Amino acid sequence: MNDFTTVVFVLFISTVIVYVLVSRTQQKRRLEKIGLRTEGIIVDLDFDRWSRISVYHPIVRYQTLDKENVRRRYSVGTYPSYFEIGEKVIVIYNKDDTEDFILKKNH
Repeated sequence: MNDFTTVVFVLFISTVIVYVLVSRTQQKRRLEKIGLRTEGIIVDLDFDRWSRISVYHPIVRYQTLDKENVRRRYSVGTYPSYFEIGEKVIVIYNKDDTEDFILKKNH
């Protein structure tokens, strides 16, 4: 790779990272403001492998305020896992779209 290609690649990756962080921040603020809160439990961890990096995505189970039982994979993955199987969490979700949610530690 020449220097120009390397610079373009680094700028592209940086732009993608900034976009993802801004999107997540906006989602969190929106759900904190309008979302419904309920308790959930981490029932499993889904494992993704990206090249040499392994990422764990928690699978959460919760019940909506309308008594709908929901099981979802959280789109945010970490290594090591931020959550443990069996851990109780706070789920803040969009009442119109249960795919739109965030998780918080239940301190």
